[in-house]
Amino acid sequence: MTYKKLFKKAPIVSLKGQPVILFDGQHSSLLEALESKKVKVFSECRNGFCGACKTTVISGEVKYFSEPLAELKSDECLPCCCVPEGDLNLKLSTEGVQVVAKRQYASTNDTHKPTTALTQQLQTNSPKLAHER
Repeated sequence: MTYKKLFKKAPIVSLKGQPVILFDGQHSSLLEALESKKVKVFSECRNGFCGACKTTVISGEVKYFSEPLAELKSDECLPCCCVPEGDLNLKLSTEGVQVVAKRQYASTNDTHKPTTALTQQLQTNSPKLAHER
């Protein structure tokens, strides 16, 4: 039995390619998670009726917990009534938002890929399996 199938990686939400949120289930919607990071998203009804929070999706997919009544194009989502299905990149401004920067290595000989502070947080906060302790 593989343990990787037991745990689903928390999606990373990026704004124009800049990672800003580890969507770890602490917020009930994508809109709440964005607002917690001070991302400016205009919203009205928060139920998918008005379409005020319509946002362009650059890459990734969302899952709706209530079917939106607002008309959407194939590359749009309503953050008020959805959650990310996996890593998600949105066309929203990063103005005033703390983005996660890549960590620098002390040595140029290090052959490992750089990790982001967000990845580091995910690795640190992941539950350890009994055989890893």
